[in-house]
Amino acid sequence: MNKVAVATDSVASLPPELVDKYGIHIIPVRLTVEGKVYRDTEEDLPVEAIRRFQKLPQVDTTPWPPEFYFQEYERLSHKANNIVHIVCFSQFTATISLAKAGARMAQEAIPHLKVEVFDSATAAMAQGFIALAAARVAAKGKSMNEVIEAANIVKSKVDSIFTFGTLSYLARTGRINRLASWASSLLSVKPIISLSHGKACPVGLVRSERKGLERMINRVGDHINSGEPLHVAVMEVERSAEARELADIIKERFQPTELYITPFTPVMQVVAGPAVVGIAFYLGE
Repeated sequence: MNKVAVATDSVASLPPELVDKYGIHIIPVRLTVEGKVYRDTEEDLPVEAIRRFQKLPQVDTTPWPPEFYFQEYERLSHKANNIVHIVCFSQFTATISLAKAGARMAQEAIPHLKVEVFDSATAAMAQGFIALAAARVAAKGKSMNEVIEAANIVKSKVDSIFTFGTLSYLARTGRINRLASWASSLLSVKPIISLSHGKACPVGLVRSERKGLERMINRVGDHINSGEPLHVAVMEVERSAEARELADIIKERFQPTELYITPFTPVMQVVAGPAVVGIAFYLGE
């Protein structure tokens, strides 16, 4: 039995090959539309459903109840006595409190089990990089404390930045009212937002997608001030050509140690809307 099992939410957007290679357990987030609950999977949310839900005036992204997380941890307890669950940032979602309640239930029901619910303070592949770092250490048979330490190291370094066609889709969740108000102050602009260390912050407003891509590339360049390895993921919604171009530029200009292109998950596509491109990155081993 492995010493530590690593789990993370589906919104971490990890490439399937990495999930398989390191045995990362993916917990699908929940979307509720018109009273029906959907899991963050292509089976529950095919393209036609995503398109329809993007047009709705409101969507509900309330997380699962504690009992759901208890069931996930109970399932994982057959593989490991220790579980580290890397969750989406606590500032925008109640996932961490509900998962912690589920962890307490699991530990009471399974005396030998230890569960650490770890706040990534971010989302998408920035969260994914934290989970990946934890899983790589866990795969080496290291202790729970060492796995958590690896997650903390990447958490302290990872950054992400996104350009959106509009923030009107995200505004439906009611969690970014300040940013939505800022972005709507001018017409025909594309907002750029950074997400790291538990904060979603406005970066700028650009007139074209091209300017947005340049702004993101410059942000990566601004952080490269040492010879440390660069880890990068390019994320997208309905912008695969732009994502490939962005990845090619990053590869040529910065020679990253690892580089992935990954789409947003179905729930993220519903919540964020179309026309999204983002970069998650950090420097370090």
